[in-house]
Amino acid sequence: MINMSKDQKTIIAALLHDIGKIAERFGKRGNHAELTKKILEEFDDELAEIAYGHHSSGKLNTLSKVRKELRKYAEIVCKADNVSAGIERESVSKSSLKEWASRSRKERPILSILSTIDVGKGNSTEKYFYVRELTLEPYYLRPKSIEEAGVDYGFYYKLVEDLRRVFDSEMSFEKLLFTISNVLKRYTFFVPADTFEREDGTIPIPDTSLYEHLRLTSMFACTMLVNERKFLLVRGDVSGLQKFIAKISSKKALRFLKGRSFFLELLTLAAAFRICKELGVPPTQILSATAGNFTIIAPANDETKNKLLELSKELNRELLPYGLYIALAWIEKSYEEAKDFEKVISDVEEAVEVKKFRKYSELIPEDYDSVFFPDSGKIACDVCDTLVNDEEIVELGEGEDKLNVCKRCKMMYDLSEKLIQVARIVEEAEKGKAKVYVGLYEDGSGDVNIFGIGFKLENISENLTDADYVFTVNDVVFLEDIFLESGIGCGFRFFNVHVRDTSVDRLANASEGAKYLGILKMDGDDMGKIFREGVRNWWAKKLSVNPDKIGKMTPARYATLSSLLEIFFGFCVNEICRRGSFFTKEKYSKDPQVYVVFSGGDDIFVLGPWDQIVDLAVKIGEEYAIFTANPNVTISAAVTIVRKKFPVYKSYFTTLESLEEAKTLEGKSAISLFGGKLKFKALNEVRELTNFLFKQISNKRLPRSIIFALLHCLNSNGKYRQKWGSKYVIARFMERYKDVDLRKLDKALDDAFASNNLSPLLVSLRWVELLTRSEVGV
Repeated sequence: MINMSKDQKTIIAALLHDIGKIAERFGKRGNHAELTKKILEEFDDELAEIAYGHHSSGKLNTLSKVRKELRKYAEIVCKADNVSAGIERESVSKSSLKEWASRSRKERPILSILSTIDVGKGNSTEKYFYVRELTLEPYYLRPKSIEEAGVDYGFYYKLVEDLRRVFDSEMSFEKLLFTISNVLKRYTFFVPADTFEREDGTIPIPDTSLYEHLRLTSMFACTMLVNERKFLLVRGDVSGLQKFIAKISSKKALRFLKGRSFFLELLTLAAAFRICKELGVPPTQILSATAGNFTIIAPANDETKNKLLELSKELNRELLPYGLYIALAWIEKSYEEAKDFEKVISDVEEAVEVKKFRKYSELIPEDYDSVFFPDSGKIACDVCDTLVNDEEIVELGEGEDKLNVCKRCKMMYDLSEKLIQVARIVEEAEKGKAKVYVGLYEDGSGDVNIFGIGFKLENISENLTDADYVFTVNDVVFLEDIFLESGIGCGFRFFNVHVRDTSVDRLANASEGAKYLGILKMDGDDMGKIFREGVRNWWAKKLSVNPDKIGKMTPARYATLSSLLEIFFGFCVNEICRRGSFFTKEKYSKDPQVYVVFSGGDDIFVLGPWDQIVDLAVKIGEEYAIFTANPNVTISAAVTIVRKKFPVYKSYFTTLESLEEAKTLEGKSAISLFGGKLKFKALNEVRELTNFLFKQISNKRLPRSIIFALLHCLNSNGKYRQKWGSKYVIARFMERYKDVDLRKLDKALDDAFASNNLSPLLVSLRWVELLTRSEVGV
């Protein structure tokens, strides 16, 4: 028997109410509700009975069998279950998913929701994920055809044993709930929530993760215990991110850059944890917290709203010196309205936009001077140029490298140093022998304090036994006895910790040809449209029905889609940059030297040798296409190439502008490169021509002068002069270098003018020009 209130047991019961589905599909006798009860009875009879009663209709009316004193709690779980699933689970005819339907219920895989999105960019077919525990290996993260998608519920005993270990520990309610949630994420993320045929012979749309359904059910149960009619959706969006990351003007730019980006990852998490703590709800109410924004499902009452108003002031008052602002907004919705979750999300995003237009309004007039005159000191920080008082300045380095920095920049520098230290140990250790952990302290202790929430980065678990929560970084094997024995909430999270001890000069000098630095910015295309209407459009087209009739964005479906994107941008990108590839065999470089500043949400920011950066952009685009298996879910990129002395912050904003330019191409999936913009598909042909010319010039079969002659013609005024001047250049070189077949170049020229698009040809020529430079550095 666990020593908790019935309300607390209800929230845990909601989180575990469908755990019997694993036992049922594994081959245990009984229906899933009975099996859930049997599993949970080992831990607590009341918990088991509340979870058991989550069905109230049909043949499986378990609610009616729950004893009277527990029935109101079981009703909460039952209602929350319906909200999480979208009030009524959608169903389609068996012919819609014929191969899936032909399998037995126990052998049916989960449909990749990414493959069933349509925003008007082409057709896609259903792809599936292998059903098994979450494994961060390419084979299992790659979506498959129905024939390839296997099902293996052999993890059942491991799941039950891990639950036993957690319940046997002496954790508080919040930490127990947090740890159970992460256990379920490990074992049930790639398990379909529903595989059961309906009485009318239809089947469910199996694109929702059982884990996401379970945690949403728990979230709604938590809010229903306070208000059974309505809940609050709280959204926070950090503005000023781009300027904050790039506001650096020192020799040690990379150190501060990485520290700032990691600080922002922690800031988003800290804000979400602080809000949950102040509202008196467990951190499992955080629906998402990544890439500068977070979403929380909170109870709807006046007390919560008043606390949110105060928190908006407190958090933003602390952020003033950083030039950052959290637009914190919330909306009240009925549980009936939650079935159209895309509308709920859209409404709260509108409320956030209103707050952004009224930036710092909650601090005026009380903090008028701090808002409008933030730089009150007389000494400028050598890194961020902020004016601070003498006592706020810290000396960093010695001699010519000496810097006078503010305490905030010193904290960012220390964060980078710790990241490098931890990453070095992991790289040098045998595979699987070293891990990275992030400890979270609710009292603000640790190495970094943000909003009263402390953090500590470690690779030695013994150094975190005083933490409240510990995240194992980029590793799903997270339950460790030392944490359980200390009553610490355990989980895993994808953090961007790919960092190396390097400098801008070293990165530039590692380039082939010209010793320039490359800056890469990538961003998912049409994300708002994908979440808003992508699933509805796909199913409407497939079934030839009105989009309003099918494919609604339920809470669990929304969470499943978000979590899949988190796996790619939070984990896969990190691995691609570090290893050279993930799903594919061919690496973007034999010796990857890039420096990942940030990767999360749907954003990527990387620095490195310019030639590797170009190839990395192509590789990420290629791997993203494999992961999504859908031409409708694309990514765009911009690459800026600069001299190594050029300020990083200036090149960053230039790259942002180039990315926006790339996204003007219809359908996107585009890249801005060498002053031109083109589709990723076209880049393959560009690369072929680039490789051909590079090979000829490197082997001394052609002089570099052909590149300059063609660029001169193509950049001249008048289409006639551009075309025939270039044709003349090619003809002259064909005449002089008869052993080199330049018909490929001549055809590229003809294609460029036929399509009225010179970008591919210009990109290729500029690419070759940089590759064939022989100077050591500029």
